[in-house]
Amino acid sequence: MVIYSIREIEEITGIKAHTLRIWEKRYNIVSPHRTKTNIRYYTEKELKEILNISFLNKNGFKISQIAKMSADEIELEVAKLTHTDSQVDKQLDALSIAVINMDEKTIHIILDKYIEQIGFREAMDIVINPFLEKLSVLWVAGSVKSVHESFISEILKHKTIQAIHNLKMDSPSQHSVMLYLGEKEKQELSILFLIYLLKSKGVKTKLVGCDLTIKDVLDAYSIFRPDYIYTIINEDHDDGSFDAYIEYVCKTIDQSEFIISGMRASHTGLKLPINCKVINDLDSVVEYLAAGANANQGQKKTS
Repeated sequence: MVIYSIREIEEITGIKAHTLRIWEKRYNIVSPHRTKTNIRYYTEKELKEILNISFLNKNGFKISQIAKMSADEIELEVAKLTHTDSQVDKQLDALSIAVINMDEKTIHIILDKYIEQIGFREAMDIVINPFLEKLSVLWVAGSVKSVHESFISEILKHKTIQAIHNLKMDSPSQHSVMLYLGEKEKQELSILFLIYLLKSKGVKTKLVGCDLTIKDVLDAYSIFRPDYIYTIINEDHDDGSFDAYIEYVCKTIDQSEFIISGMRASHTGLKLPINCKVINDLDSVVEYLAAGANANQGQKKTS
């Protein structure tokens, strides 16, 4: 069983510890457990209750009113508001509750509403990315487990793939980017987000696969012959051959440029080959590759 201190609950929910104590004493709601030394602690059950109560409170319900409601009535009101409300901070709470409860229907309703109203790109900035940051706090605290992470990742990957398919590229660049993930790398969602952003800028992209060996990557390169290869590298190579990996790829693709992001890429002591560049910020990656596409297109038109 995962347990939380009052400070951890404050960090996860954004509700001040002082406010939680008032709710407990004045309204007798969300009563914590206590250790033998009388220190408050909360379980996942209380975390869900607090998220629900916070959500209703932000939507205009008074705490005194919520205190008179049963758990079923609270959940019913949350469900109603989740389907109609559009204020972001409230929806982040609703998404958190939905992930913890693995409520796929509610997640689709919230995300689809934003995507339809403001477009996928803006929904990424306003809702999806802030939600993923909030989810990382829940992960560290222990209220979100691997199954929750996998659950929401699959939903977001599906939404991103759908958005990619919906893009209309009237005049894609001749310039091309090949993307892949190496062995043990798990950043599929980041790669898909990047593909969406690049395609929206008119850049021709091809995702050749995930969990690929270096041989797989170079086989794909020999067929596709892209101007750029992009990947994310967070994991250490078991044999400590990261630098050798970079050097070998760059030597083999000497007519192209190798762009890498990720924790491992940032901490290499290697003096990078001339056709290799580390760029960690996603927007900077898009800007760099899109600028290359535009320059390539300009050269084509003037030649």
